[in-house]
Amino acid sequence: MSWRFTRQVWLYLLSAFSFGLSQAFMMLFLNFYLRALGLDPAWQGFLNALPALTLAALSLPAVALARRISNAHTLKVGAALSMLGTLLMALAHGPVLVIVGGLIQGAGSALSVVAGAPFMANNSDEKSRVALFSVQSALMTGAGFLGNLLGGRVPELYAAATHTLPSSLGALRVALLVAAGLQLLGLLPVLFLRPSGKTRPAGRSLAVRDKATMARLVFPNVLVGLGAGATIPFLNVYIEGRFHVDYASLGSLFAWTSLATALTSLVQPLLVRRLGQLPTVLAVQVSSLPFLALLGFAPQLWMVTVAMFTRGALMNAAGPVYSAYAMTVLPEEDRPMYSAVNTMAWDLGWALSSMLSGVVRGALDFSLAFNVLFGWTLLMYAASVLAIYLGLYRRAGAGVRAGGVH
Repeated sequence: MSWRFTRQVWLYLLSAFSFGLSQAFMMLFLNFYLRALGLDPAWQGFLNALPALTLAALSLPAVALARRISNAHTLKVGAALSMLGTLLMALAHGPVLVIVGGLIQGAGSALSVVAGAPFMANNSDEKSRVALFSVQSALMTGAGFLGNLLGGRVPELYAAATHTLPSSLGALRVALLVAAGLQLLGLLPVLFLRPSGKTRPAGRSLAVRDKATMARLVFPNVLVGLGAGATIPFLNVYIEGRFHVDYASLGSLFAWTSLATALTSLVQPLLVRRLGQLPTVLAVQVSSLPFLALLGFAPQLWMVTVAMFTRGALMNAAGPVYSAYAMTVLPEEDRPMYSAVNTMAWDLGWALSSMLSGVVRGALDFSLAFNVLFGWTLLMYAASVLAIYLGLYRRAGAGVRAGGVH
């Protein structure tokens, strides 16, 4: 297994790190920002779902664009649109501009997600691929650590300078403007990316050669999306509302969770070498389920904190291994389509459950609503693990058990 990457890969990773910082700001403050704008839980659910819906709707056109202009150029357009969408959301004074910004941000995300994994796959070989996907994930989550740690202080600094409250609209708007600035920094290295020069496959731009394998790879992520969207976008609201945690402490909590995930991602290549790719994915995801239950139902903040660290590290760290596995078993011409279809499926599930989560939180008492939502998330995550075992691991047979896909 090799840890040596090309200059093109390092430029992409630098951009991913900066966008990871921005994403941490957005995840930490978006719901509080929407609340400060006067939008109720139902609106929050819809606006959290909007970028995902846009991403899902535009993923297939993004594949066609990536195949026509290259993954590198697609990443440039995606980064620019993401930055513009975030800026518009930060400048909003009501739902209209937030919706427009969410649509543009979703379009940018569609291009970036569809082109990102194939770009890394085309600029790596089988010896370095798992390490590359793990490093990319670790950088993103490491950026989440810094972004949450620093981001949690931004509203307090603004409030102290302006003699207002950290929960004021102005303080939260500044946090989102910083997020847009970080995306601008992430755009700069992307501008130096160059196409790999590999010949584009002939035939229809949306054709899929191995439909059966793609379906078995995508279905587990549909279930994860359905489960995650109900609770993960609203963990900040859940923890703040249940334990009355301030923004700085909340940012620190999310920061250390991101760091735990980053460190676990870097360990994944060692587990893959020992167990194989699919056994590693199954082992860490099964291990995460008890901690998800603890996160949703534990009575004390320290227990929720431990559960949040461990669940996030285990569940999210499996992602790069799973992506690398998909890039390995699929034909090269199917890789952008897999990224698109997988993104569509996951985001449609995420968007649907996010919107329903807003309805549930608006209709039920706070504690009862989150009990229902965490129960649903746990059920979907368990079903996803079962789908990977039955649809991929058992079919792989003795070859996977002997050491993974080579």
